[in-house]
Amino acid sequence: MKLTHRFTALLLAAAMGLSLTACGSSQSSSNAPSATPSEQSAQSPESSTAEDTLAASGDYALKSGKYVIGLSNSFYGNTWRKQMVSSFTEAAEEAKKKGYISGYEIQNGDNTVNTQIAQINSFILKKVDAICINAASSTALNDVIKKAMDQGIKIIAFDSIIDLDGAYTMDYDWVSMGEKKTQYVMDKIGGKGNVIVVRGPSGAAPDVGIYQGITNVLKKYPDVKIATEIQGQADATVTQQGILNVLSSLPKIDAVITHCGADSMGVVNAFQSMGQEVPLTIGDNTAEFMTWWNQQAQKGYETMSVNSTPSCGAGALWTAVAALNDVKVPQKMYLPFIYINQDEIGQYADLQAGTIASPYMSYDYVVENILKK
Repeated sequence: MKLTHRFTALLLAAAMGLSLTACGSSQSSSNAPSATPSEQSAQSPESSTAEDTLAASGDYALKSGKYVIGLSNSFYGNTWRKQMVSSFTEAAEEAKKKGYISGYEIQNGDNTVNTQIAQINSFILKKVDAICINAASSTALNDVIKKAMDQGIKIIAFDSIIDLDGAYTMDYDWVSMGEKKTQYVMDKIGGKGNVIVVRGPSGAAPDVGIYQGITNVLKKYPDVKIATEIQGQADATVTQQGILNVLSSLPKIDAVITHCGADSMGVVNAFQSMGQEVPLTIGDNTAEFMTWWNQQAQKGYETMSVNSTPSCGAGALWTAVAALNDVKVPQKMYLPFIYINQDEIGQYADLQAGTIASPYMSYDYVVENILKK
């Protein structure tokens, strides 16, 4: 059965055109772990394909407004972040069309704190009404964010969040994800062997949490050795080069525990280019890995795949709109993962190249799956 969910599409060539005012739209103008309830809702977003109804009336109603919302994105250098920005743009355009906001602005950074501080300061000067932040650090931005909040600006930190009272946060349970996929690997390799661990953007909350989850499990298996750690930056090209730099000097690798983002095909390409069999590699829900996995599954290759949802950019936008409308928004919220098991590969056969499996987060979807949780 082909997957019928709506996915946020990302055309990489178009996405590269997103700059400080995205698209001109500052508009100053088998053995895989079972899903948790939030994960199940991420895999079943049929309601998101319908016209939003909760915005019309009731506790979650939205009104027309002249609000301007900024997106401060710390990093733009991988498929996941590009798709996240694309989903934010899509939702912002919809919100603008419906009259809920008058404009939005997107600023993409270079994964440094100083650049993101400058982004947020510029939003303060422009007197935006809310800032959605995918943070380069959980604490280093606090002073400038406090400055924004003191001026009445709503702060919604998502994906890579901040640790600051008064800000809304939309987090993932990164530790749990790291534990689940590592336990899957341990079960498959029999609790012994050599593994490669691929890390994400250094210092960001996802990398810290996932790595903690990985090590929480690995310490229970003394016969499993980390042959090397690769700084993959959640990017296939960076991951591939990092593995190629050391692969010839490593012992036989039994498994690769990836970060998430979009690094799994980098692992595949590295081993194949060296003429080696691809070991058990955790997938990242990218169209490219899903296509490769589907082909290899016919030859008996087994794994699992997991990633966070890049459509959380849209989720953050709608959460900001809700907060500006005085809708009841929890201070702390959790976003869903998508886990894909061996028997589910065929459902993702139609993923567009350059995209990651992710439900479309309409306003109704955000209310039902995030705000009400």
